[in-house]
Formats: sequence, structure tokens, C-alpha cells
Amino acid sequence: MIDLLGYILDSIVIVLGGLLSVVAWKAYKKSGMKSILLLLLAFLMFTIKKIIENFHLLNGTVSLDIIDITSTTLELGILLLFFVALVKRD
Repeated sequence: MIDLLGYILDSIVIVLGGLLSVVAWKAYKKSGMKSILLLLLAFLMFTIKKIIENFHLLNGTVSLDIIDITSTTLELGILLLFFVALVKRD
């Protein structure tokens, strides 16, 4: 039961991340602000991170260590993009 709830929540996060990416893309096209482009990249990376974290469900041959390292690297990139987007002046 807990596993099912986790999969449902991960699916919601993936869809929400995709929607936020679309909204950020539209905002970037409208304003041209580089900080919004950085937010778009962060939202995309977050969605990709969640997909990678659940990749073992589709392909059982991938090592969980590789998934953990990739996920942590993406988290670092996401945090850096959010930081740069906050301090960048357009």
C-alpha cells in the first residue's frame, strides 16, 4: 500500500514538474529573462531526476548505486540553477 502511494506521488511530481516547465517556457518566451530560462532548466532537471529515480521499475538491470549517484548529481545541478536564477539580474 505504501509503495503504491509512493508511485502515485512520484507520478504527480513528474506531471507537476512537466507543467511547471511548460509554464516557465511560456514565461521565458514572453519576457526573455535569463533567470526564467534557468528556472525552466531546473524544473526539467527535477522532472528528469524523478523519472530516473523510478527507472528501476521499468528496467531492473540498472544498478541502484548508479541511480543514486545520478539523482544526487541532478539535485546539485537543480540547487545551483535555483541559486543562480535568484541572484542573476536581467
